[in-house]
Amino acid sequence: MKYKFFRKVFLFVVLTTVSCCPSGTDIYTIVKRTYNNGNDTIDFGEALCFDWDRMYWFPIGYSLDNINPIVNINAFWQDVGDRIVFVKNGRVVYHKEYFPCHETPLKRISFNPDLALVFQKDNALFAIEKLSDKLYVLSHIPKTIVSDTSLSEN
Repeated sequence: MKYKFFRKVFLFVVLTTVSCCPSGTDIYTIVKRTYNNGNDTIDFGEALCFDWDRMYWFPIGYSLDNINPIVNINAFWQDVGDRIVFVKNGRVVYHKEYFPCHETPLKRISFNPDLALVFQKDNALFAIEKLSDKLYVLSHIPKTIVSDTSLSEN
């Protein structure tokens, strides 16, 4: 009797979590679905089903020596490709790498301008531009005035 109750609770938790993110937490899928539903903007502060407080974009060629101190992780990534990282209270809660593959273009997102960027959850509104069936480019639309979203050195 006791086990049936725990199984029901476990099943409820799993189904609730899955229904929150029907396509998982793949950022590309969320952006594509938003665009295909007739929206040319996305607010990551509202569209994502995981909690985060900072989002980082690191373009291809941005050194792991520069990335790891910012997102406070060890160098388990290769030093190639674009990557998006979401952090909550200093801990990585989601990351995705987009490694270059010239023979078969990857389903991916990118950011305009192609600089290292950081955004707070309350200021993560982006215009979506579809460049191909496999590439969506996001451009920041400031909701609030911020000094600079770029992490790149001048």
